[in-house]
Amino acid sequence: MASINSVMLGISNTLALPLDDSKSYIAGVYNNFTIIISKRSVNGYYTNIDFRITAFNPATNNTLSANDLSVFINTINQNTRKNFVNASIKNCLLEFSFRNVGKKEDLILNICNSIAYVTQQLTSNNYVSCDEFYGRTENVLPVAISGNYHIVDSISYNEITNQLSQASAIETNTKENYPAGIVGAILGSLIGVVVMVIIGQLNYVAVISGLVMGFCTFNFYQKFAKKITWIGIIICSVIMIAMIYFAVQVDCALWITRTYSDYSFFDAFTAISAAREESAEFAASYSHGLFMQYLYSGIGAIITAVSLIGAQKNKYTSNIL
Repeated sequence: MASINSVMLGISNTLALPLDDSKSYIAGVYNNFTIIISKRSVNGYYTNIDFRITAFNPATNNTLSANDLSVFINTINQNTRKNFVNASIKNCLLEFSFRNVGKKEDLILNICNSIAYVTQQLTSNNYVSCDEFYGRTENVLPVAISGNYHIVDSISYNEITNQLSQASAIETNTKENYPAGIVGAILGSLIGVVVMVIIGQLNYVAVISGLVMGFCTFNFYQKFAKKITWIGIIICSVIMIAMIYFAVQVDCALWITRTYSDYSFFDAFTAISAAREESAEFAASYSHGLFMQYLYSGIGAIITAVSLIGAQKNKYTSNIL
């Protein structure tokens, strides 16, 4: 797999369009169409490259149909072999996705040829660049709104920017409801507990359980508290620490009841501390399981917290690319 940044640089040079300093996107006018090419992460790794373009036919007052998209997909899929992933159309926006596999030179050529093919086909059928939401064809701009890429006209951009500014002001004046957030975090963490116990009963300790715990705890807190700050993140972390311990206790209690039929769940739950003192093997197994759950949940918490912070940072931002 080629370096995604070197692929973006190669596309930028081939199309003669500027690449931003972070090598995250290429935006500009190519063959009279406003386009955006960006890298996208899949499971935390930048492995895909997306191409966005808008199209509207002023003569027929229509955008592309599903049949038109199928023609594009079939042709691009035949020509790019293993690089093409999928394509979609929403309103006036067309999106094409390519995966970063194979030789870098072939990938760059395949993407650039696909972009050239799409723009040429659109031009030959009298389509022009437009606002992706309303089809307006004047002053079309590549923009980033709340961290997502869009192609809009100046009217839409100004309207969205004003709406974001108003929403930001409302959130700034909204107080974080800590009691409600704590309730939400506990409810969210219970989902994580259920997942941990189910996976634990299958004799596994998996990263997914930690991700679920982190995602549900933080997001439920934010939903109930109306916003999340560093104080909310600390509260969620404390709740997660307690609930992970509880999940391991439940998992052990269930294991005891399955192993020793004369134990009820309550008896097993209360006997765990004594069992750890009496059996070094049980204590080691318990400690290992607890450590792994804390480790994986810590990873999940970090990923979720970073994601939330990033989302909050970009939530009300808009800029022309």
